[in-house]
Amino acid sequence: MPFPAALSPERQQEAARLYRSGLSARQVSEKLGVSLDATFYALRRQKVPRRSIVESNRLRFEAKPLSYTLKQKLTEGEERLKLAAILLYWAEGYKVGNHSVDFANSDVEMAQIFRRFLSEVCQVDESRIRAALYCYEGQDIAACTRFWSRALHIPERQFTKPYIKKAAAPGPRGPRMTHGLVHIRYCDKKLLRQVLEWIDEYRQELTK
Repeated sequence: MPFPAALSPERQQEAARLYRSGLSARQVSEKLGVSLDATFYALRRQKVPRRSIVESNRLRFEAKPLSYTLKQKLTEGEERLKLAAILLYWAEGYKVGNHSVDFANSDVEMAQIFRRFLSEVCQVDESRIRAALYCYEGQDIAACTRFWSRALHIPERQFTKPYIKKAAAPGPRGPRMTHGLVHIRYCDKKLLRQVLEWIDEYRQELTK
C-alpha cells in the first residue's frame, strides 16, 4: 500500500510532537504511516529544527536498555558496601577517557569489595565483567590469573590479555604485587556515569 504524500495540519503537529519526544524521523514516518519526505516536510512546516548527528547519537544512547539493575532497597550492610566501593572507586577508579567502569588494585580485599558491589548493588550482567592483570616480567601469569579468578569469582575465560612490565628490583619489603595488580572492568558508559554521580553525591555530603 503506498504511503500518503502529505500529512494534515493536525498530523503535522503529531509528527512534530513525536520527533521532539526523541523518535527519529524514520521512526516518526513508520509510526504515522507516511514517507520520510512527508515527515521532513511536516517538521519544516512546524519549524522543528533537525537534530545534529551528535544529538541523534545521544538520544539513541539514552534509549538503549540498561545492562544492569540497580537494587532499590539496600540493607544496612549493602549501604555500607556501596559507600566503601564508591569511595574506593573515587580513589582508585578510572573516571575519564573511558566508557567502562574500571577499578584497579593489588589489594585482594579492596578488589573483593568492589566486585561484590557490582554484583549485589548494581546487579550487573556477570558475563560482561572482564578482568585484566598487570604483572611484572618473571611472574607466573597463569598462577596470578587463577588466584584472582578464585578470589573475585570471575571465570578465567573473562580475563583479557595481561600487561607485563619489565622486571624491577624488589623493594626493601620484598617483591612488589605478589599476585600482580588486577583491573575489574565493566563496559557500560551509563554505569560509569552512575558511579561518578554517586561519587559527587558523597563528595558534597562529606565535604560540607
